[in-house]
Amino acid sequence: MKNLFLTASEASALVQSGAVAVIAGAEELLSALPRGQWIGGTTAYFMTERGGTVTSDRLFCSVIDQAVKSRIATLEPSALSQVTAARYDNGFTYLLLPAFSEAHQRYAIEGPAFPCLFDQPVMGWITGVHLSDLGKRSPKVFDGQTGRCYENAGVALYVELPPTMVPDLDIINRFTPGDGPAIVFPETGFTAGSCTIDNQSVTLASHMVENGTDTSLPLVADYAGAMINVSVQAVDADRGEVRFYAPVVAGETYRLARPVTDYAGSFGAQSDASDQDRQALACNCILNFLHAGLEGKATGEFVGPVTFGEIAYILLNQTLVTLRCH
Repeated sequence: MKNLFLTASEASALVQSGAVAVIAGAEELLSALPRGQWIGGTTAYFMTERGGTVTSDRLFCSVIDQAVKSRIATLEPSALSQVTAARYDNGFTYLLLPAFSEAHQRYAIEGPAFPCLFDQPVMGWITGVHLSDLGKRSPKVFDGQTGRCYENAGVALYVELPPTMVPDLDIINRFTPGDGPAIVFPETGFTAGSCTIDNQSVTLASHMVENGTDTSLPLVADYAGAMINVSVQAVDADRGEVRFYAPVVAGETYRLARPVTDYAGSFGAQSDASDQDRQALACNCILNFLHAGLEGKATGEFVGPVTFGEIAYILLNQTLVTLRCH
């Protein structure tokens, strides 16, 4: 694999060369690319070898040159449960979903129960827009074979690898549960009203306001041995509601994350910082980009799009996701 931060003309030449690729950037640039074996998603934020970058005039192209074969599928929200159906025996799936769409929400809530989801790596991310365009423009995904874009569907790139090669999906999560109270939700969803905090029924929004909760820190729970974040989008005390960027799961025990020292540097410290990392597929969360002040700062050797959510089988928040093939 190789990661390239290209001009529009350079990216067009790459596509015309027959490269199998995942391409991230502005909607206008993606719309102008020639048809080919690529999928794409909108974002204005990137982690490059020079550090975090915000731009609308370049495209981040992850080229999967180990691909023996590949195919692309568009998945309407009702068809997302079939995301694993077209994959190869040895390979991985790369999935893109538009932020705030029905497809995004359905995958987040229903995805963990999809057939065979965890049998082979599924990596991807939630597409976004420049933060100044929130509410003005819709995040998009692109099927490069047809040139069509979608604001409420997923696009999946299925990659077959050589029989001697193995895909390795990993997450780097700098957050661990803090020492605060245990929070348990009665229902799964992107919003929460009442919950139990240390076995007492409370309204989460009121609790957060009264305690001055730092909402730049996610809630963290142990999902079968993996620490998984759920990030706070907004606290609406008047409505008694907290909105999240990923769903909380009924019955799981969450705690507010412990603050991280050296937020930006901690990503590099947890990676191997090897040449192979430069070649890995990777994506990092917009909340890490913002709260850690990553513009102009590097995160180890990992480069890739900055996203509105990450996919490592399931939807994640405030996490760096990587996939290596070896």
